Amino acid sequence: MSFRESYGKGIMEAVGTFVLLLTIQLSVDAHSNSDKAPMAIGLVLMVMVYAGAPISGAHYNPAVSLAVTLRGKQPMGEMVTYWFFQLLGGTLGAWLGAYLSGDYSNIGVGKDFTVRQAFVAEVCFAFVLCFVVLCTATHSKTAGNGYFGAAIGLTVTAGAVAVGQQSGAAFNPAVALGLSIAKGFESFGYCLGTALADLLGGVLAALCFYVVAPDQFDTAGYEAVGTA
Repeated sequence: MSFRESYGKGIMEAVGTFVLLLTIQLSVDAHSNSDKAPMAIGLVLMVMVYAGAPISGAHYNPAVSLAVTLRGKQPMGEMVTYWFFQLLGGTLGAWLGAYLSGDYSNIGVGKDFTVRQAFVAEVCFAFVLCFVVLCTATHSKTAGNGYFGAAIGLTVTAGAVAVGQQSGAAFNPAVALGLSIAKGFESFGYCLGTALADLLGGVLAALCFYVVAPDQFDTAGYEAVGTA
């Protein structure tokens, strides 16, 4: 196989995650109107999902890749490759965003909230995000739909508004770890815990989908709308 055939999908994942973290860094820095950050982040995720879906499935999120793999729509080896490129692209995007804005952002526990509350919030909304992906982009009855990208982007926007003050609203291990690494591994313990909480959300989403959509497990294969 050629280099493009071997790594083209992974590079697409790096590009999409790069753009996502670049937007996060620029929209939540100290010099921007951070109240509009959830909208900017959700919109850029939506357009990048539409851009990358025909190429890699446009996960841009290790928790989503894990959920899709557990769903049976992605080989385990490809999932690991995606994880590498997602973290690489996310870290580079966070670095560039910090360079352009002059300010390094990071996630953290909100004032008057506990770490436990923050982690539960991350599990809940990572679950919602991954479940929306599975339902809109891998269910046979939604094949060929044109709304899956909007549904995914709006889920992130809603989650950021709902629990951004509690946990930082990562819902994505590449976001949590990418921001921390770019800032010299600041709060790395919390960000690593957040990443694990997000992965747990992906596992729970796959389990929930298995329970509510038993007809989707009658056939094998790795073809899926938006998560090829």
